[in-house]
Amino acid sequence: MRAEQDEAAALLDGLHFDTLLRALTAGRGYEPALRDPPGRQGWSDTIPNSLSFGQLETKVDQLARLLAFNRAQPGARVAILAPLGPEAIISVLACLRAGLSPMLMPLHGNELELLRLIEASEAVMAIGVSRVGTLRPLLVLRELAVRAFGTRFVGGFGAQVPDGIGPLDTLMDSAGLHPLPEVEQRMMLRVVDAATLTGPLEISEREVLGKALEISRLLKPMASSRIVTTLVGGDLAALASGPAMAMLTGVELLPLGLFSLGDLQACIEGGRNVHLVLPGTMEPALAHSRLASHPALASLVFVQRAVGNRARPAIDRQDVAIVDIDVTSAAEISVSRR
Repeated sequence: MRAEQDEAAALLDGLHFDTLLRALTAGRGYEPALRDPPGRQGWSDTIPNSLSFGQLETKVDQLARLLAFNRAQPGARVAILAPLGPEAIISVLACLRAGLSPMLMPLHGNELELLRLIEASEAVMAIGVSRVGTLRPLLVLRELAVRAFGTRFVGGFGAQVPDGIGPLDTLMDSAGLHPLPEVEQRMMLRVVDAATLTGPLEISEREVLGKALEISRLLKPMASSRIVTTLVGGDLAALASGPAMAMLTGVELLPLGLFSLGDLQACIEGGRNVHLVLPGTMEPALAHSRLASHPALASLVFVQRAVGNRARPAIDRQDVAIVDIDVTSAAEISVSRR
């Protein structure tokens, strides 16, 4: 066990999201990094798309330069109101590259709860998406920016960006000439408990990548695989099991953004091995569905947020690795294989 810990520490030394993304861009720039679920347009007005590692690198760099152009001080906080999809991932990576501290906020919080989080984090910028189902995150952020002292820039992804909010898709195209600041140290991420909305709590890139390494060693995802995650929040469990593990292993990530059984079934099709990340509460439903016997399933990751109340009907497949992520808080988890 000590040897494994020493090896993991050596692998993580000096490693962060920028070094991972640039290495993947240099070696496998044309391969897919992020892919939208087929039904995305129905719940977000955005046509389903995919991003290669090279395209992801470009968008991260553009947004980082745009955020830096707004003259935020090093380490300034940026609130992000979006599901854990391409926009949220680009925003988190861009903030870290620009020397800023991203905070992912739960979409289901009401305005008073979100206002408390923004004020507690002292966010000076906010980023969101135009629509998620019936939710209109950008309208919420615009209201919060008026009420929260110090929030001076709000940017939005999508075609339907309301007045008073910077259209990021357009602004990013002209951000290439803005210089990036010299980042002396990597900033912390801030996470919020999706159930209780407690936080924000700080976590480091090393903590996120360390947990992603633990998960990946238990699953051993291959380059020909894909990770499909149904998690929409942005706590340590979601970040480590989704985007961090995908970047650490170079595997394509399909974040659903909004759960749809049809989208989930479509994401599993295609003949590639699938590593499926689900809330622990969905395990009984999966066990009694036809998806449980799908030949593409290589592994299952269950995020257990109510550790004391598990129902575990047996998924009778010796060829499928099952990993449990026990969530103690938004910033503390433990990983184990069954």
